[in-house]
Amino acid sequence: MAAKKSNSSCSKCGKPFVGLIIIKAFAAIYAIYLFAMFFFNLLVAGDDWMREQLSFIEPIMPFGLEYIAISFVFLIIGMPILMAGIYPAIEKRYKSAGVLACKECVAVIAREQADAAEMARAKQEAQAYAHQAKIEGLENGDPWLGKLIRSWKQDNPNKLPDESMIDELVMARNMEKAGNFEKAAVILEKYRFWEEAGRMRRLDDQKVIKHITVDMNALINQVGTKGLAIPYKCSSCGASITIDKDSKQEGLKFCSYCGTAYNVDDMTKIIQHALE
Repeated sequence: MAAKKSNSSCSKCGKPFVGLIIIKAFAAIYAIYLFAMFFFNLLVAGDDWMREQLSFIEPIMPFGLEYIAISFVFLIIGMPILMAGIYPAIEKRYKSAGVLACKECVAVIAREQADAAEMARAKQEAQAYAHQAKIEGLENGDPWLGKLIRSWKQDNPNKLPDESMIDELVMARNMEKAGNFEKAAVILEKYRFWEEAGRMRRLDDQKVIKHITVDMNALINQVGTKGLAIPYKCSSCGASITIDKDSKQEGLKFCSYCGTAYNVDDMTKIIQHALE
């Protein structure tokens, strides 16, 4: 059963420290006596009948107006000296490695703390070794991650990427697989992999262009089927074009007058509205 611990006994075995107990008991008695002196002298001040009733206390507690001030001064000066000066000085004699301990337990506590520190160090080394092995495994077994890790290590000699960086790079690769190229690019920019971030954005542009091309082809076919001619103006220079059965997808990307890319979303909405 673990020993009951207090701030006046050994934190390991519970052995009481007599010196600390004595000073605390003395401080308590000292405070009670001076407070009682202050209170009873206030009580009997100017009251002879009350003083006569409490005369049995007078052998151990003098009465008089001057004792009101004396008790108050001794109380506010003496208690800090006892509890903030003398008590900590005695307590310091029993402290070892930040805890209260008797002579018999000092060596035990020191040994336990040394063992805990050694275990923490061994755990930290094991974690560092496991992380290093993980990095080496990714570097040698994953071409894409390996390229990024080697690039990062060249810019940061004698260092290893931390766990969060590796996790985010894996996420970037998964985002690429899922087609979320912009999210992947943001992660790669965070770690200054500029070329890979640019590659992701180019993939994102290709995805958007491909999507728009497919939709626009379908819309142009519908326009031709219905024999419509839909006017559209360039948002930059105001030049007009006509979208009809003879329109080609290449001609609906950039203005032939100023070279500005058309707002394909607006163009799509205009065509869809005309087809309704």
